[in-house]
Amino acid sequence: MERAKGMICMPWLQSMLLCNHNQPWRGRTTWPHFSSRMCNWLCRSLLKLSLFILLVLPNVRNVYARDVRPQVEHYTPNYKYYHNISQIGIQLKQLAARNPNYIEVDLQYKSRVGIPQYVLHLSNFSSTRTEPGLFSINMAKPKILLSYGEHAREFFPVESLFYLLNNITRGLSAPHGSPAESLSRLILGRVDLYIIAMANPDGRRHVERTKNYCWRGTSVGVDLNRNFDWSFGGKGSSGNPKDEEYRGPFVHSEPECQVYLDLSAHHNFDAFLSLHSGIKQIYLPFADAESKKAHAKPVHLDDQLDLAQRMAQATQNAFSYGVAYNLNDYPADGTVFDYMAGVRKVPFSFAIELWGEGDSNKVKCFDLFNPSHENLQSALRDIMPIYETLFTYMIHWKEKQVHKSFHQDEVPEFGLPFGYSLVAITFCLFVVMIYRQYKPYGFHFYQRKRVVSLRSLSSTFASASGIKMT
Repeated sequence: MERAKGMICMPWLQSMLLCNHNQPWRGRTTWPHFSSRMCNWLCRSLLKLSLFILLVLPNVRNVYARDVRPQVEHYTPNYKYYHNISQIGIQLKQLAARNPNYIEVDLQYKSRVGIPQYVLHLSNFSSTRTEPGLFSINMAKPKILLSYGEHAREFFPVESLFYLLNNITRGLSAPHGSPAESLSRLILGRVDLYIIAMANPDGRRHVERTKNYCWRGTSVGVDLNRNFDWSFGGKGSSGNPKDEEYRGPFVHSEPECQVYLDLSAHHNFDAFLSLHSGIKQIYLPFADAESKKAHAKPVHLDDQLDLAQRMAQATQNAFSYGVAYNLNDYPADGTVFDYMAGVRKVPFSFAIELWGEGDSNKVKCFDLFNPSHENLQSALRDIMPIYETLFTYMIHWKEKQVHKSFHQDEVPEFGLPFGYSLVAITFCLFVVMIYRQYKPYGFHFYQRKRVVSLRSLSSTFASASGIKMT
């Protein structure tokens, strides 16, 4: 029986470990003489380790680098319900053409291969344009930037953009006072909204052409959400071009980043949202490894937590929220929402995963990030309150900021007594003015001047000259 068990050990390993009792060890050495039992145990352990390396590790890599290894999907997008890359451009242009007083589309920002990223500006342009130097209600409008389509495989966030736009424009023709009309009036009249509709059009086109629904990056495989100048190159990204979190050769190496840099340089945004899918979570800055190590927090943490809580509770879905490095069990370096918070100092900066149940062995790629076309409309309807909550909260927050900026110099520098003194002085001056107007005869602050008429002057002149007046 011992000999039979020993047969599972490879001959070269048997000879190396001297598992055969019948072969005496010759020569001087410090190697021990192994029994057949120990040899069999060691061989079985090595065999298990080999099987783990050959079978398990490739699958782990397959989950981690989905864009490198496409999978057989449970379902794929039905383009009668989802928008493909050409439909996205056509419908955005049509929306802007039908609503020129409310939607402007900018086509100057393009991807590496020249596809527009479709920058939208939504506002009530007809009522907010004023003459230079005049006060404009724009000063009280929150400036918000929404970003869609950073990751090619995430179709759902882009569909949520169309759902939002259709709801806004539908309200323009709705009866006055209806919920649809009120929503349109709220957003277009009191929000200055900018939208990057398709941040990564090259990646989306690659997905559609190759039907690799695991593809995440740009046309050259760069993850845009690891390419920004915030902890760029950290361990929460990869330098391997075949990795789905490939950060690119250098910071801002991708032309698709330029739109973010320009818009955030030209506008003082109050809020920035990077929209994704795959799980229901709302991330606050920061997500990088260095911030986690230093326990760094964003400047407006309390306000951001307040808004995140309201957005999470606005839907029937169970959203979790918090600082990103606390929610995630892995760091993410070079993200755009960290860049907006840490470099551009945007007061509210979020990365929101709008849909999904998280990764598991049951899901493939498309179904991890996107619902089936049968469930698309209900999923879009469920998350609409997140947008409504965002806009309402930011309107009130901006009004408070404007109020503070207009009243911050009334009292603080000299204190309350100085304000009372100004009131008292003003009152005294008012009393003096009233007194001077209705004062008794003879009480003057200056010598009363005599008023002489022309008739009295002529009489005096005639008497002095001996001329008789008639």
